[in-house]
Amino acid sequence: MQLFAFRRMLVAITLGFFSIPLLVSQPLVSAENASKPFFGDQYNAATCQMNATPSDEVYSGVPLPEPKHAHLSYVQPWSGFCPESNIADKTKAACMTCQTANIKGGGLYDGIEVQGNKWAEMACDEARRCVEAGGGPFGAVIVQVDDESGKVIRYWRNHNHVVEWSDPTAHAEMTVVRAACKELGVLNLGHIVNSSLKLPTTGKSSHCDFYASTEPCPMCYTAIRRAGMNTLVFASTRYDAGVQGIDLPLDANYTELQTSYSERAPKYGMHVYQSTVPNSLDGYNLYKRTNVPKY
Repeated sequence: MQLFAFRRMLVAITLGFFSIPLLVSQPLVSAENASKPFFGDQYNAATCQMNATPSDEVYSGVPLPEPKHAHLSYVQPWSGFCPESNIADKTKAACMTCQTANIKGGGLYDGIEVQGNKWAEMACDEARRCVEAGGGPFGAVIVQVDDESGKVIRYWRNHNHVVEWSDPTAHAEMTVVRAACKELGVLNLGHIVNSSLKLPTTGKSSHCDFYASTEPCPMCYTAIRRAGMNTLVFASTRYDAGVQGIDLPLDANYTELQTSYSERAPKYGMHVYQSTVPNSLDGYNLYKRTNVPKY
């Protein structure tokens, strides 16, 4: 009996000994990844800014409303930027003319049209920088504003990383929300208690406003709302994203979400099902009956 117990102990020690190299050689999080500032992803520091920029300027707030104008006499402001085309097919290149005004249809933007400001222009500059770096034409800016003084504490600017990271969720809006929340150590960017932040911040409370170079897709709009922000300013529209040469299905995504699940298969080829399983509510029931942080 004692011999059997000794053998069991010897086997346990031997197995433990041989498992040690495996644990050491395959850590869950490597020291290299743990030290990277943004979720372990590689990025080009020359073109991408993952950390906040401190500021002390007075925040101008949401831009003033666009002046009322007669439809035929109004000319939208335009930077005049029209790069030389490098498309080899000259016939195709001739069709890709530079756009000078936003496309707005169906009264969707009635009552929300405002003029530009520094932050809206910064988001659009970030979109251009992204294309120059080989990415998509999307940029975003989050501005943290002190509630008492009305001054900008800091801001984050970022752009699209879908191609760079092989990540279809790495839209400009998503990455800038992740960066701001990670650096501040909060889940709610709409109402921030400054004393609880990872970054040094004066004053009692603050909030963040969001600026995007283009009308956010449903995923990004939801992320902005889930992050608690109540102010969104965007420049180009979903219709601008669908023009020839851009061809992004943003408008189709909105339309699909407004359609009932049963109609999405015949209309869009998307098959959606609700699965009734015994443990469907286990996670919810544990969450509401356990003292875990709520958000």
